[in-house]
Amino acid sequence: MTEHEPGHGATHIRNVVTDSTVHYLVQIGVLNGDLHLTVPPRTEATDTPLGRAEERLARSLLHQWRAEADAWEMADPEPLAVRWVHSRTALAPGTELRGRGDRVDTMAGALLGLDHRRLLILGGAGAGKTTLAVLLTLELLARRLTRGEDVPVPVLLSLESWDAERVNFHDWLIGRVTEEHPGLPRVDGLHPARRLVSERRLLPVLDSLDELPEHRRIAVLRALGHQLGGEGGVVLICRTEPYRALVTTQQDVLRVDSAIEALPLDPTDVASYLRRARQPSRAAQWAPLLEELRSAPDSPVSRALSTPLMVWLLRRGYERAPAEPGELLDRGRFANAWQVEQHLLDRIVPASFPPLPPSPDRLHPPRQWEPRRARVWLSFVARLMNRQQTAELAWWRLFGAPLPRALTGPALIAVGIVLSVLFDQVLGAVEGSRNPFGYGSSLGLGVALAGVSRTAGQVWFGDDATATPRRRVDPLRFAGALRSAGRNGRLGRAWRLTVVIGGPPVVLALGLWQLLEPGTEGIALMAAVLLSGYLTIVLAAPSDTVDAATPDALLRSERTSVLVTLLVLAPLLAVGVGLVDWSVAQRYGSHQVDWIHAAATWCGAAATFLLLSPWSRWLLARCSLALAGRLPWPLMTFLRDAHRAGLLQRTAGTYRFRNLRLQQHLAGRAAAGPGGVVAPGGPVVPGVPGAPVVPAPRATPNGPAVVPGPAAVATGPLVGVSLRPASAWRGITVRREPGSYLLSGRIRTVMLAHWAPIGALLGLHLVRITVSGAWDQADSWKPLLGLPALGLLVMLISLLRRRRLELHITDTFIAAGQGRFRCRYEWADVAEAALRPVHLRGRDTRAHGIHVRLRPGAPVPPERFRGRDGWYLVQPMTVFRALPPDLVEALEQLSGGRWRPPGP
Repeated sequence: MTEHEPGHGATHIRNVVTDSTVHYLVQIGVLNGDLHLTVPPRTEATDTPLGRAEERLARSLLHQWRAEADAWEMADPEPLAVRWVHSRTALAPGTELRGRGDRVDTMAGALLGLDHRRLLILGGAGAGKTTLAVLLTLELLARRLTRGEDVPVPVLLSLESWDAERVNFHDWLIGRVTEEHPGLPRVDGLHPARRLVSERRLLPVLDSLDELPEHRRIAVLRALGHQLGGEGGVVLICRTEPYRALVTTQQDVLRVDSAIEALPLDPTDVASYLRRARQPSRAAQWAPLLEELRSAPDSPVSRALSTPLMVWLLRRGYERAPAEPGELLDRGRFANAWQVEQHLLDRIVPASFPPLPPSPDRLHPPRQWEPRRARVWLSFVARLMNRQQTAELAWWRLFGAPLPRALTGPALIAVGIVLSVLFDQVLGAVEGSRNPFGYGSSLGLGVALAGVSRTAGQVWFGDDATATPRRRVDPLRFAGALRSAGRNGRLGRAWRLTVVIGGPPVVLALGLWQLLEPGTEGIALMAAVLLSGYLTIVLAAPSDTVDAATPDALLRSERTSVLVTLLVLAPLLAVGVGLVDWSVAQRYGSHQVDWIHAAATWCGAAATFLLLSPWSRWLLARCSLALAGRLPWPLMTFLRDAHRAGLLQRTAGTYRFRNLRLQQHLAGRAAAGPGGVVAPGGPVVPGVPGAPVVPAPRATPNGPAVVPGPAAVATGPLVGVSLRPASAWRGITVRREPGSYLLSGRIRTVMLAHWAPIGALLGLHLVRITVSGAWDQADSWKPLLGLPALGLLVMLISLLRRRRLELHITDTFIAAGQGRFRCRYEWADVAEAALRPVHLRGRDTRAHGIHVRLRPGAPVPPERFRGRDGWYLVQPMTVFRALPPDLVEALEQLSGGRWRPPGP
């Protein structure tokens, strides 16, 4: 750029080069004056694999949050001035930090100047906390990418997806970065998220702390206090009152360098902002309201417009004619600020979907949504999110609504019968068919083979990964898909290498065996099944795309995955069955092969892959809810338009309402419950081999939940909310001595883990009898009653068995035994101990047990005792998140300060 200094004829030229390395400077023309070339220093780390991964992550986040800022109209050239002052909280005695929401650059500089870069952002509902977090994120990314500053990459995340009692903070952060940005350049063959977190190259910006239940908020603050470390920075966002209520009663929580709190908006500033933001043609309509804000700061409308959320609602609700903002001055209708706020919340949906004529210049004009129906749809979504206790709207979770779940069985039966009739008509019309067994057996065989292939994917990636849609890898990039499948597999490293490397040679060897020995007809079918399972694993691998996923991208990927399955996996199974027929024909000297058998197998496999896919569940939820009037038919289009209107925000493939208060208002709740969310319901008793039977608690009017009936104690160790001492358990004895605690005895346990495979078998059997045409035979429906009866029988048999239970705690070790399994941990090798969920073979059992985290170099127990996130199981105890008081007292006294009690 050129600069002319007054009084000097010379022109001073400054060239500023960023994000580059200058080797040669070429001058064109004659320069009169000095030439100043400024090259911001570029760190050598950018040229390393980790530096390149960090740079790509920063650019991806900048693109993502710029789009959100545009959708939220944050890019206003003259934004609303929100004053942030130092908050005098119990945990913010450090550096005083102040700032204004319209001058985020100075606040970002102050944040980077803090000793540990730990900032707490407080404010009331709708005070602009999330907006400030987004603007801070964009400013820090801009400083890094355009100014060359050495700034950690800010990662804005919602705390709702972190269960602090189950998952270590660093592991959760690594998982979120890996999930949202799977395509970052690999470092030493691995995703760089772990290196970025361990080397403190990320700055977590954590939102929605106040949207969690109280016990989870306590767990989050405690976990952050223990797990951030001495140099870990964080930006934490929470409403003021819930946070202060916690810090006054809890001591062992996160310490921060500074805390800022939003001041209520000044009515004069609001009036100035609205005067700039309104349309010039509507100045007369806005004049009375603006005058009221300047002259009457204590009026109901002035008090209501004390937060950016309400100002945005006012601006959006009254920006178009014939809306009259002056109606808010009617004291008869709006006697207090609460009534004004409720009115503004009521107006936002009609204002977001105005009946505007489409522009003739646009090829795809926006849809016209009737405001009343849009309110009904958004209200249903908000109620469903409250019922599921979440603030994230994911399209694949719509299947959890009561109506789609109730229609699952009837829908499977109806669609299966229709497909069976269609298959019968198509296959029966082919001349020369000589299948002596009919088409039903072939269709059933295809269902069974497809079930085997689906099971391979579930074993490899886990049930949660296969039920949750992800962007799938490009099927044309087979090598990349193979690497992705190997990286993301749930099995151990040795098993993954064996399957990924040894799978193709085994399949090829079986194929050659079939060609050389035509009489071995089972070899071809075995090769087809193995190849189908192998391709199921490869094609289900997540995509290596660097940008974060969007809801529409996930849905498109899921449709593509179903299509690839129908066109690749199902034909492979059909070819295997056809080769078996060919082998049989060769054995008996026949040269004619009935390929109708193979075609029927393809039909059965294709129907199974289609009917049991996440896409079919989404289709059932969408159609049933649209027919009932709960949601629109073009649901994704409606959600996109609601996002453009500012009602929703979009992060990591899900939608969220702009503010929790808006979600609660649309759900029909004038005021949120404690913590701003629905109180959690009673826990569901899941199954785990060896887990004691514990009845569900019952809420009491004047106190905490209690366990119904003393007879329930006989089923096992009754711990949790009952708070009964362990010595009162039937069949259990407790011996307490100085420096020792011994719990021993025999308990009855219940087997519940078998219900998961029984449910999968029921689904496959339902598809088989309907698709194969056996739905009109009474004998075909008997397994639908027999399998549940078998499950109940297994439960009853397991109750008859009494298992030996032992837990020994001293001041030097903790040891446990159940049945023939034993474990022992020396306290010198233990970093901390806690009550955590029990995972068996990588699956969450929903039961809780005592776990330990070992120090580096400590002996590692057998694989059976390995949990998640570096924790190791000692003893499964209960399905509740609590222990009896005498056991907790022993752990606190004998563990040497290593015991970390769970939150209430």
